[in-house]
Amino acid sequence: MEFQSPSSTPPEALEAACPREGVESKFGVGVGRLEWLDNENSWLVMGMDGQNHGSFKGVVASDKSIFSSRFKDVTGSPPPLDLSLVPELAMKLQDIPVNPCFALMLAFTEPLSLIPVKGFSFKNSEILSWAHCDSSKPGRSTTSERWVLHSTSKYARDIISQTGLRKPSAATLTKVAEDVLEEFKSTGLNGSQPFFRKVHRWGSAFPAASVAGEEKCLWDDKKKLGICGDFCVSPNVEGAILSGLAAAAKLIDAPSCL
Repeated sequence: MEFQSPSSTPPEALEAACPREGVESKFGVGVGRLEWLDNENSWLVMGMDGQNHGSFKGVVASDKSIFSSRFKDVTGSPPPLDLSLVPELAMKLQDIPVNPCFALMLAFTEPLSLIPVKGFSFKNSEILSWAHCDSSKPGRSTTSERWVLHSTSKYARDIISQTGLRKPSAATLTKVAEDVLEEFKSTGLNGSQPFFRKVHRWGSAFPAASVAGEEKCLWDDKKKLGICGDFCVSPNVEGAILSGLAAAAKLIDAPSCL
């Protein structure tokens, strides 16, 4: 069983979540290709660097970029999973609509004491939709106070319509950071300047449709392939967790997978 560590999740946290005997966890490993071995009824997993990570009787994919055409737009390479291998799933996975977002990380030397909560949404802003104190999460460093701000989908779409899906230029990222930070400061809740800021374009941040219905995940029983994620249930962490649990249950119940 393999895991790819998200950049926002400490590897030790994922290791703690996988204490079961016989579970091998790998971190920082990007999947470059999933190849179906018909004569072995198994999946060959190849890394982004072409390294062979072994063959598996079952696979669960939790990132829609593994089959999305957007993967090629960003990396120049075809998506790891060829949907023609699973035509019944392909019909549901073609062109899932998404809402983009820009995320800005800010770090302050002192706590933002005027803000009485650790997370809140914006109702009447054309630029900002959400803010959260990332350093308030359990296990995070308290040497500084760090906030993550999300732009509105409309603001992100407007920027992307001008720049396209290619990697944003430094000038574009600087403009976005300034726009989002100024909107945050305009609330009057933040009077200090951050000593660090970094913006990230999240081109397919939030799915605008659910594709799995009551099943909560997509499953190909012949090839033992599960597809899960927030796009299967609802565009939030709860939806992603429920979908992942459903896919895990399918894998556990499948003969010869575990």
